Amino acid sequence: MDTINRRQWLKNSLATSAGLSLLPLNVFSETDTAHTRKNQIDNNDSVRRLLYNENHLGPSKSVEDIIKQVTFRSNRYSTFYEYDANALKQLIAEQEGLKPENVLLGHGSFEPLIWTATHFGSKGEQIIVPSPTFDVIGLFARKIGANVVPVEVDSDFKMNLTEMESRINPKTSLLTLCNPNNPTGTAIETDTLKSFCRMVSDKTTILVDEAYIHFMNSWKEKSMAPLITEGKNILITRTFSKIYGLAGLRIGFMLGPESIIAEMEKKFTLGFPGNMPNSLSVASAIVSLKDDAFLETSRNNNTKIRKEFCNALDAMGLNYLGSEANFVYFDVKNFKPYKELMLKNNILLAGGWPTKPNWARVTMGSEEDISFLFDKMKGKKWL
Repeated sequence: MDTINRRQWLKNSLATSAGLSLLPLNVFSETDTAHTRKNQIDNNDSVRRLLYNENHLGPSKSVEDIIKQVTFRSNRYSTFYEYDANALKQLIAEQEGLKPENVLLGHGSFEPLIWTATHFGSKGEQIIVPSPTFDVIGLFARKIGANVVPVEVDSDFKMNLTEMESRINPKTSLLTLCNPNNPTGTAIETDTLKSFCRMVSDKTTILVDEAYIHFMNSWKEKSMAPLITEGKNILITRTFSKIYGLAGLRIGFMLGPESIIAEMEKKFTLGFPGNMPNSLSVASAIVSLKDDAFLETSRNNNTKIRKEFCNALDAMGLNYLGSEANFVYFDVKNFKPYKELMLKNNILLAGGWPTKPNWARVTMGSEEDISFLFDKMKGKKWL
């Protein structure tokens, strides 16, 4: 990267405080700046992408195989075939103990989150969101006139459920949670979260973003999806972009009560096949859901690297949060020189959000990536 481009990158980085000051305090600025970054950083092997929480292992071998097999269908919409959108809905429903009518597919989980913001916020309703979090819903809902109410995490960096509930009023249409949360990596104890969702969903719709839940041990037991079968007013979003390694194929889904899913599907997709996720992403998602071995390998690999990362932070005397995701949030003492040091060495990471301006979030990349990062941190007095 030449000097001019590097300087421009520093100005537009999501970690740049000036850029962050233009956003509401609870907005997770990665969503607004990622599109500008792609033209400012060379996307090559010399860049260590510890920013987007991607799976450095890539997709499973079964994904590579199925793409070769179904490429010939690329001239067709992803319907009426063995690996089609309906088949994916059916498989998701079977694995979650739900019906296909409880499943809404999208391009990543980002699209269902945008639909949710529109569905629940287009008439000036109140939407309650945690802060900080990956707040796509809050960011978009503000743009369409919703009253978005941020609630800061508690002293343990966990969702302040008591305070969030206290903010509910007759105009509240939606309350959102992210578990494990991004960027903190913290998770809410399962029984506590279930109790909260059962009680509060009688007052308003609750959305739980479970983008990182697969990195948790016994993750199925920790999902809020079973509450849908209890008739609770709960929405769940998941993505194939993280542990499944399909970020570039843009595939995700939402789970929820049949009535809400049917209404949103009618409103946003019109049931038109051209608005379904593409054939390659659908087929890749299907084989990924059946590949338990790859899921286990990815989880174990992440746990190992995350432990080594935290051990290194301990050795340096740096504070961090216990993470249940594929990233770690830690205090670098002085984020500006840390950011500049990382960029100088072609390491992309996130941090500098207003609520914790000197904290960084690093994706658990390969062991070589993490070793390289800590090598560059050695001997820095400002850490």
